Amino acid sequence: MSEELISKLENLFNEMKDWERRPVVKSGRIIIELVKLPEKQSRSSIKPASLALMIRREDAFRGIIIESAEEIDDLKTAISIEKIRDLAKAIKEFNRKRAIKEFEI
Repeated sequence: MSEELISKLENLFNEMKDWERRPVVKSGRIIIELVKLPEKQSRSSIKPASLALMIRREDAFRGIIIESAEEIDDLKTAISIEKIRDLAKAIKEFNRKRAIKEFEI
């Protein structure tokens, strides 16, 4: 981890407003953004404002918030399972068939 990158993140953190997003990567229809999470208070603790990554589709407003490298590893492992890839293909085919409407003549 470079000190230069950490310094850039500190500057961005100070410039950004709560929930503000900055795009980092776009791959196909997936966008990864840097987002500033606001301070979170509960009855027993206060979690200070922080930075996280948000992974979302380009046509979606909400996405998955990632706050650590371990969460990225877990996500990569989960989506790289062949069963999930097969399921995604089956869902695409299922939805394609449902999108076709036949009318009587």
